[in-house]
Amino acid sequence: MEKSAAKKSDGMQSDRVNRASRRAALDEPVLSVRDLTVEIATPEGAIEPVRSVSFDLKRGEAMALVGESGCGKSLTAMALMRLLPENARIRRGEVRLLGRELLSLSERDMAPVRGAGIAVIFQEPATSFNPVMTVGEQIVEMIRAHERISHAKAREEAVRWLERTGVPEPERRFSSYPHELSGGLKQRAMIAMALAAKPAVVIADEPTTALDVTVQAQILELLKSLREKEQLTLLLITHDLALLPGTVDRVALMYAGEIVESAPTDAFLRSPKHPYGAALVRAVPKCPKAGEAASGGGRPKRLHALEGTVPKVGPGYVGCAFASRCSERRPLCGTRSPELALVSDDAAAAHFVRCFASPAAARVPTIDTDLASAEHSSAPQTDVRKGSQPIFSAENLRVRVPVRGFFSRTPEKTLIEGVSFELARGETLALVGESGSGKTTSAMAALGLLPAHLSLEGTVTLEGESFAASAPRGRPFRKAVQIVFQDPFSSLDPRMTVETLLSEPFEALMPSISGAQRLARMKALLEETGLPASALKRYPHEFSGGQRQRIAIARALAAEPKVIVCDEPTSALDVSVQAQILNLLMRLKDERGLSYLLITHNFGVVAFAADRIAVMKDGRIVETGAARDVLAHPQTPYAQTLLASVPRL
Repeated sequence: MEKSAAKKSDGMQSDRVNRASRRAALDEPVLSVRDLTVEIATPEGAIEPVRSVSFDLKRGEAMALVGESGCGKSLTAMALMRLLPENARIRRGEVRLLGRELLSLSERDMAPVRGAGIAVIFQEPATSFNPVMTVGEQIVEMIRAHERISHAKAREEAVRWLERTGVPEPERRFSSYPHELSGGLKQRAMIAMALAAKPAVVIADEPTTALDVTVQAQILELLKSLREKEQLTLLLITHDLALLPGTVDRVALMYAGEIVESAPTDAFLRSPKHPYGAALVRAVPKCPKAGEAASGGGRPKRLHALEGTVPKVGPGYVGCAFASRCSERRPLCGTRSPELALVSDDAAAAHFVRCFASPAAARVPTIDTDLASAEHSSAPQTDVRKGSQPIFSAENLRVRVPVRGFFSRTPEKTLIEGVSFELARGETLALVGESGSGKTTSAMAALGLLPAHLSLEGTVTLEGESFAASAPRGRPFRKAVQIVFQDPFSSLDPRMTVETLLSEPFEALMPSISGAQRLARMKALLEETGLPASALKRYPHEFSGGQRQRIAIARALAAEPKVIVCDEPTSALDVSVQAQILNLLMRLKDERGLSYLLITHNFGVVAFAADRIAVMKDGRIVETGAARDVLAHPQTPYAQTLLASVPRL
């Protein structure tokens, strides 16, 4: 009897020890990073794009690294996997995965860690997949690289992961090539491949940047679901703050290679303590929820734009790297670097800030107070179309891919059908919808910029003069209607200086202007778009993304147009640069009386910039109306679905 009681007591004690061990194991970080510093050799000298970065990630936890381009987010991720460029090296630091130090491993020992230890979901799945292998075989390859199993069992596992990540008809999609999948399905397949090796940590590097709001919402929901079901440990890299609520537990804000603020997500978004965090939150254009848009009676005149760029900091740098852009700077900021210090009393929700002004953090505007600030004073939305003739319109545009081939006749396909829109002077019309809905095709049809093999019908009217949409456009039309493309790097010839780029519109559309007049106008255009005259002698690669977009806008303005088509003009830009470009476009609109046809899937941009909205689906406009009305009370199920999918702060 006594022996039985002793055995029972020992068993209970053993259970308690086991439970305590399991709890301790759960509390232990899966990934622990300490003092990680990366150095890159450049012709101008060494720089440190990642400086003294430290953080922990526990099992099932999700953390986001956020900040502008050049802050060191992606380079931090690549350093964790030891995949740095040739001219970069890890100068110091420690990276432990499940207690194992990674930086001291040989390349042979490190190779299995990539995939089974730490896996990556890349930003653009189209360029991450091998185009000549089926999606399924690429997942099988990943599985067999880390597990000794047969091809047949690996195939079963791959199909199972495709099913788990929400890919419809996984057996059939297994045999599909990457180009046969939509953007959303490619990203799901990329997630399946990343998880198939059962990694301890998954790094998601801008996983939704190239996706529509509806597909973006699906991918975020998938990641949340996998966190719950698979206890996924996630490191999310993004510059889109609107993706953070409900997706990650904590936020680590990076600037010039350092983590300058670390906090629970809700606390960071509600009241960021570092001036840089506050500036980024204020720069995000807000899209109200249905029913809220009409309540304020207006919209902000301008966004809070954070001017300047992220500096390149070298070893031995003294002072706060953000000081030159900071509204809270003080003499101490230039003498030494601030430490990352705890500024909250709640140990369970620790909030760390690297700032000498952090004790005065209450003065930093939060989201709620910011909306009522003087710089965000709202102006009522007025209907600029009343009593005015449209300056530019399109009626019954129809674009078809005609029958091609003789022996294997490809059936005719309609890309857009019966699309009509009009623009008043000084008005912004936003074309919104998912990829493939016909937004860009409609704009290119109205501009006469479609490929020659497409069949085009309909009528275009410019300042009261109508002509067939299929008719060639003359010089007066090209002068009056210009375009700003999505990616300024690919739309600007890298072999041309800014002076040559800006000269082209004058030579093609205004040949009578003398060289001296042309130079004077180019300098005036650069000043108007916020660039120095010295930019004329430089090449596009010498500028930041925002500066390149300013050059593209200056080039569009050179012909003195009345209408500008803006095709996703800010989608390739950080939130801070986006605010600068949107403020510039709105100022130019007011000063020059410009009309904009804005193509975008960013509803925050729509809420800030658009007077009217036209919603497109399957090549047709399914809903149109004043921006405030469509945002507040969308009438069609499709528009309601789009707006419900928009990520919001």
